[in-house]
Amino acid sequence: MKSLTASADQYVRAVDAFDPRAASDLVVALLDEGAPMIEIIKHVLGPAQVRTGRLWETGRWSVADEHVATSVTDSALSALTYAATPRAEAPTHHVAVACAEGEWHSMPARMAAAIAGATGRVRVTMLGPSMPARHLHRRLSAGDIDVLALSCTMPTNLIGAAGCVAAAHDAGVPVIAGGRAFGDSSRRADAIGADRWAHDAELILGTPPALTGRSRDVSAEILMLDAPDEATVSAAQDRMMAAFPELSSMTAYQHARTREDLVWILRHTAAAVLTDDPSIVQHLLTWLCDLLREDVPASTIITTAELMADTLEPLSPTGAAMLRRGAGSVPA
Repeated sequence: MKSLTASADQYVRAVDAFDPRAASDLVVALLDEGAPMIEIIKHVLGPAQVRTGRLWETGRWSVADEHVATSVTDSALSALTYAATPRAEAPTHHVAVACAEGEWHSMPARMAAAIAGATGRVRVTMLGPSMPARHLHRRLSAGDIDVLALSCTMPTNLIGAAGCVAAAHDAGVPVIAGGRAFGDSSRRADAIGADRWAHDAELILGTPPALTGRSRDVSAEILMLDAPDEATVSAAQDRMMAAFPELSSMTAYQHARTREDLVWILRHTAAAVLTDDPSIVQHLLTWLCDLLREDVPASTIITTAELMADTLEPLSPTGAAMLRRGAGSVPA
């Protein structure tokens, strides 16, 4: 059996060529050669998908490129899951795997479900992407689910995740929360009331956590930041244009994209307030500075964030303070 490192490199070449057949054949061959399914997912598929996200984040790939590459890994995961034979063990408990409301990045959740299901130790039901809290509550209320594994990739969907946790707790089901949006510690998962933070998919194979019954009320202030009205966004954009008159030469397309960025900043601020974690804002602004460095000075982006905080002050003092904290932490 070839090393998984060499196989991972070969797999990346298949993804770069947008070749789902080659990718699927490769992972099934690894399985046939004796590589455990969990190792193939963790050391071949997982890193390739992380790389795909980074290529999009840095602007080297378009959204279309990212979607095609993800479809390649989706095909490979389906082929791998179909080819794998679960161990003949009596399941110890039933796990429902779902993405938070608003979260459409379902690949991490699917990988976690495949890893857990392949062992035969647990029964796994995949509920899919962007699961509305009210529908999640209805499914969990059936009484056959022992634990919910909740996946969230984008910090802006932590508000939806909080609603899903509350729905699960109301149905008497504990929640294990995992995914990139939760960062590298339990802080954000704790903040939305999850019963356990999972830094690794294998944690859903263990004994379900105790139901704490904690939940996080999402305030009207947070909801306003997460879905800002047109007037708030326009006021922030007007302040930016007044501070930087050279931006008046922007095209209509550039104005529209700038407006999207302003909304994005506000939505990340909402997530930061929800979790009391200014690093959410800091990371977004750092990413924007990096992405736009050839067209927009970092100082313009940071000053715009500070001007947006001034706009928010009368409407959301907490949001304004959080936005200033995040902006103030961005490396010069």
